[in-house]
Amino acid sequence: MSRLFQVTSARLPASLPVRLLRSWIPAALCLIGVVLMVADDFNTFGVSAFAAFAGAGSSTWLINWLWRLGVSGDDERELEGRDRVFLASHRRWPTNEERAFIDAHGHWPDNEPGEPG
Repeated sequence: MSRLFQVTSARLPASLPVRLLRSWIPAALCLIGVVLMVADDFNTFGVSAFAAFAGAGSSTWLINWLWRLGVSGDDERELEGRDRVFLASHRRWPTNEERAFIDAHGHWPDNEPGEPG
């Protein structure tokens, strides 16, 4: 699956009710629309019901995806802000090893805990 649709963040809850809301409810709404359309033999009511339920299902999925995309953007902004603090004090962008160090220890490699910068 494309990276575009795989939105991840530590802030995103992953409990069963949330997973139901993200995926299963939109899928069920679309399926109900298909069932009503087939049951009505593709007549006016069935097609209208399909359009309504498919619209509700896809809009539910889309709003959940957009919210997850926004939350993951917050994480990226925080990481960039942390890197900018390093840039201001060291006059260069941090390396991947230095980023891994701060993730593991909570401070930059050349600073002691509690020391500014």
